[in-house]
Amino acid sequence: MNQRDIIKIADQFYNSRICGAKVEPFPEELRLVDTRDVNLVIEEVTSRLLRNNIEEIAGWKIGFLYKPRQEPVICPIFKSKLFESPASIPISMAPSLRIEPEISFRLKNDLPKRERLYTPQEVSQSLLASASLEIIDTRFDTSRRSIREMIDNPLTKLEALADHNTCGAFVTSNGCDNWQNLDFASMIMKMSSPKGIIVQSNGGHAFLDPFLPCVVLANVMRKKCGLKKDDVLVTGSFSGFYQVESGSEITAEFVGLGQAKATFVQ
Repeated sequence: MNQRDIIKIADQFYNSRICGAKVEPFPEELRLVDTRDVNLVIEEVTSRLLRNNIEEIAGWKIGFLYKPRQEPVICPIFKSKLFESPASIPISMAPSLRIEPEISFRLKNDLPKRERLYTPQEVSQSLLASASLEIIDTRFDTSRRSIREMIDNPLTKLEALADHNTCGAFVTSNGCDNWQNLDFASMIMKMSSPKGIIVQSNGGHAFLDPFLPCVVLANVMRKKCGLKKDDVLVTGSFSGFYQVESGSEITAEFVGLGQAKATFVQ
């Protein structure tokens, strides 16, 4: 995809963030080709938001298509969208009411730009692990197709990812410093509401260990701006997302690590 088309797509996402208008499906001539296109759109939108002092970066989310020659999708988590548990999330920020349980990591120190690779040990020693919740949302018009339908459809999956990887907001909890010996692959995870359990699993992360993508992220970002102390690093869900009711407190519990709580409010 050429730069002119990247800018056309970025215009729609940026204007939606400023004015609130929903984004319509892209025409065939603006069809994203690969994750490189996705990242270029995200970077263009992010650059405008930072340049105009609309947002500040508080962390990073990394995701994968799990296909050869497809670079990871990396997008910032903005300070205005980052909450501490227990959190009250305005419905206006994420009207989809979709939420998923995750384990995130917070940096105890900078991992700056440099030539030399970051090793897994070096990255792990720099992180706290936290039970978390991601709020899923999109700027696309979902009156005719849902977020799930967009993500599951190969023709529209890249469109969905280009909207900052469907991250509407993020909730973190107190970080655990001594997490390196936790068995994430078999860790019991429960997400529940006052009405009962929404989803439960033993493990469930696509990498088995949610820490592993942090090493990839550190080594991508070392060639760009690096990572900063207190950045939150997000690497994927243990279960996928679920639609919940407004006003109902949602709890994600990772046994042996902790809990995160969030409520959608008017």
